[in-house]
Amino acid sequence: MKVFSEENQVLYVDYQFTWKDALQRFLKREKNPGFGQILGLKDRLKIFPHEKGGKLCLLTPPPIIPTNFLSQGALYEALHRWNVKRVNRAIRKAMKRLNMGEDTVLINSFNPDFGAYSKDELPHSVEIYHCYDEIAAAEWAAKHGAPAEAQYLAMVDATVVTSAGLLKTKSPQTPQCFLVKNGVNFDLFHSGYTEEPKAPIIGYVGAIDFRSDYALLEECFKRYPEYEFHFVGKVMEERIEEILKQYPNVKLLGSKPAKELPAFLKTCAVGIIPFEINEFTKGVYPLKINEYLATGIPVVSTRFGELSDFESIVSLHEDTEGFAQSLKWEIENDTAAKRQERAQFAKLNSWYGRVDEFSEIINQLENSLNGSESATS
Repeated sequence: MKVFSEENQVLYVDYQFTWKDALQRFLKREKNPGFGQILGLKDRLKIFPHEKGGKLCLLTPPPIIPTNFLSQGALYEALHRWNVKRVNRAIRKAMKRLNMGEDTVLINSFNPDFGAYSKDELPHSVEIYHCYDEIAAAEWAAKHGAPAEAQYLAMVDATVVTSAGLLKTKSPQTPQCFLVKNGVNFDLFHSGYTEEPKAPIIGYVGAIDFRSDYALLEECFKRYPEYEFHFVGKVMEERIEEILKQYPNVKLLGSKPAKELPAFLKTCAVGIIPFEINEFTKGVYPLKINEYLATGIPVVSTRFGELSDFESIVSLHEDTEGFAQSLKWEIENDTAAKRQERAQFAKLNSWYGRVDEFSEIINQLENSLNGSESATS
């Protein structure tokens, strides 16, 4: 969004906190957003102008009632519709304040359950669903995600996906489907680049959740007691934390803001993506793959999805043995020339290039829809 907002006005609607979330943030004294902003006691809208003329406008929506745990039915429908209308009122208020009208491009980023219930509630010229994961396989969306997405895919003007796997599954369900892969904030992550020798620290950045293959990881922990495995990110389940804490060479460092990740990766000898190979992960194009490469470190990954772009630069494996052996090989055979090559590869995948691709799709859709309206008038 920051790149989009350099020359455009972007209204970004932040995470929809539930009342439970809001209370927990209050008790933990968490900020950005704070409790007062979530409740509307402080201005929900923050505006960040850019020197190039655009501006990023960050809206904290009002708290909603938790509904994901409910089964499909009358109670869920009533509460969810109330939540959607409540959030949409806040969005319309912000749009009015920012003079955003019928020429607005509406992009729903992986929240089809909200989009499917928002038909005609927000003024716009084009509506795009941005899909970056396979929602049918996501545990958190198990009860409502798939049917809502099927409905929303048919409603929007187009869908933009982030992987070849998603392009294959979503294209038949939506009027138009385009592929724009994830990018990297190259300047930020390249600040963690170094050609100095590193201690044998294996690094992971991102949510520590159901996507990873913990049998594979445990084999690596046991095989290389001399290596340290550092995980940066939130541990999403208690059982996962219990597995990882068994091993003295595993360190859970908690979540870190993006600006601190390059310094962490600078300490790592290898970056890993130990995802399971299944229906969910085959549609994933991970942000971390280019973030690791931008710092110059070797990357060892399972072959969980369509990663052919990285065949020449990343060590990809379908089995535990190959993955484990590659950790040692990459540490022992890394060179300054290889680090330079990885960083240059990541630079080609910067967010600036991705925004250009996305902008071209928007222009194409606007021209197409305007032409259709002219033809029918």
